Formats: sequence, C-alpha cells, structure tokens
Amino acid sequence: MAVTGDTPTFVTAAGPRATRTVPNVDAIEPELVGFVRSAVRWLDPGFPQKGTRGERVKGGWKDDQQVETEFTQVEEVTSDGRGIRILRLYRMTEPGPPWEGAIRVIALGAANGARLEVRWNFIANESGIRGTSAELTAEGPRHHECVADFQSWFATPGN
Repeated sequence: MAVTGDTPTFVTAAGPRATRTVPNVDAIEPELVGFVRSAVRWLDPGFPQKGTRGERVKGGWKDDQQVETEFTQVEEVTSDGRGIRILRLYRMTEPGPPWEGAIRVIALGAANGARLEVRWNFIANESGIRGTSAELTAEGPRHHECVADFQSWFATPGN
C-alpha cells in the first residue's frame, strides 16, 4: 500500500554538523546510518535497526561534459529486504582535487511506501572531506517529525 496524498518533503541544512570537516567518508557514515535508522522509525515504528551487510558494488559513468562520476554502493538489509542502502558518489573533475561528492543513506522497504533519505554533500581534497550541506527527503505519515529531527541534528536549516 502506497502513501496516500503525501508528497515528498525536501529540506536542506547548512549548520555546523553539515559543514564540518572529517578525515574521510568512513568517519561520518556511521552517524548518517544511525540518523536514518532512528528517524525512519517515525515513518515505520517496526523498521529494522540492524541488517546484514552485502557486497560492495562499484561503478561509474561520464556526464555530458565527460566528467566521470564514481560510486560505491552497499546495502544492510534483513532477510525481507528491509534496511538501508549506502551510496557514495565522487565527481572526478580534472586535473584533480578538489572533488565534489556525496554520501546518501536511504531507508529501504519502509511500511506503506514511506520514504526517507539523507544526503551529505562534500568537497574532498588531500587534507580531508568538508561538508557543504545536508539534505533530507521524507515522505509518509509523521514525516514532519523526521524533518524536526533532521533540523535538530544538523543545527541550522537552509532553504
């Protein structure tokens, strides 16, 4: 059964947590996963808090300007396919860093077609990863609570 009458809510944050610097994406991924697993429970109280991590998939493509985007993806799901997908994207501009990138954490299989995704956008160079913004997409019953958690978590809402 799909969500009825709700359209996705999209919110951007640019507060201190969204724009901080970390040594690598591995340093922030667990926090983003924890946030999604916590916030999705507003939409689906029975959403699994653990899953089995599958194999990491890698790939890429070139855009119209021939700039390559590389990605890695992994899912942590239960036997019924509910859980999270973690997607890392890097836009490999020439001649080299800084590169734009993002890490997306997506809830999979939420009840009644509910949807939740957090995206942390960043700039990467030799000295680390600096966040530029965070984005939330939420859809379903009680999605306003997800928005409130997101704004609290990332401090200062943007547009």
